[in-house]
Amino acid sequence: MRKYTKFICVLTAIVLSTAGCGENADNKDKEPVVEDFDAIMRNDPTQVIVRDEPRTDSMETTEQETESEDENETQVVPYADRIAGENGAVYDIETEVYEEGGVRVEYPRLTGLTDEGKQQEINDKIRGAVTGNIAADNLSSYELTYETATAGGGIASFIFRGVAYYVDGAYPNNVVRTLNIDLDSGKNIRLKDFADFASVVSSLENADGYTIVNEGVDAADFSAYLNNGAVTDYAITLLDYDIDFEHPEMAPAGFSAIRDNHLILFISAEHAMGDYVELEFDKNL
Repeated sequence: MRKYTKFICVLTAIVLSTAGCGENADNKDKEPVVEDFDAIMRNDPTQVIVRDEPRTDSMETTEQETESEDENETQVVPYADRIAGENGAVYDIETEVYEEGGVRVEYPRLTGLTDEGKQQEINDKIRGAVTGNIAADNLSSYELTYETATAGGGIASFIFRGVAYYVDGAYPNNVVRTLNIDLDSGKNIRLKDFADFASVVSSLENADGYTIVNEGVDAADFSAYLNNGAVTDYAITLLDYDIDFEHPEMAPAGFSAIRDNHLILFISAEHAMGDYVELEFDKNL
């Protein structure tokens, strides 16, 4: 009897042990294996982590589109072309030379305009404006050259610069002239015909809104020169700016030009400042 009892106990233990091992095996199959992240990277150096990086290509495209839109919004049609509309003049510019005694003047001559009669009229007025008012008294020599400030479809703007030497003069005098020509009418355009007078006067009074082009001219000295009696009334003075083709005998109070769609003013000044001061205004025309 004892033998049977012992046998039954041993058999029961084996059965329970076998069941336990199976259950543990099942549990091992079901439980996930979790390893430390650093351990995984150490064990497998080929692991690659992929992160969602920001799309730089789309950002660059957006920035480029924004810049393009800004450029389109700020693009300004030059005044010289804007007033011409769709019928802007097509022309070329050649250089002519006038010489007499100690006088030598280079000046522009327009070619290629469809209206040859108007072209001849304009060229005659240019020649007369730059050679007809040279004071010969006590003049030992006079030289003048020009630059084309604007060659637009509606306006041609020229700046003449030179030097005048007078007999017994202590030093040569710097000379400046300008011509702004309406290519449709053939007439010259004066400052009062195109400038925003209120803005120009405000800039001169407040010494703001322009750049002094001359080298060596101090802004404070120039402002003091203007406001200490050199110009008593800006508005009245500016009205008398520029040569008038209709009244060539009248001496202008100063000169204006159009360059890079900006107003350029030439104001008479002391010899120490170069005899005239060139101002370029900040605003587009």
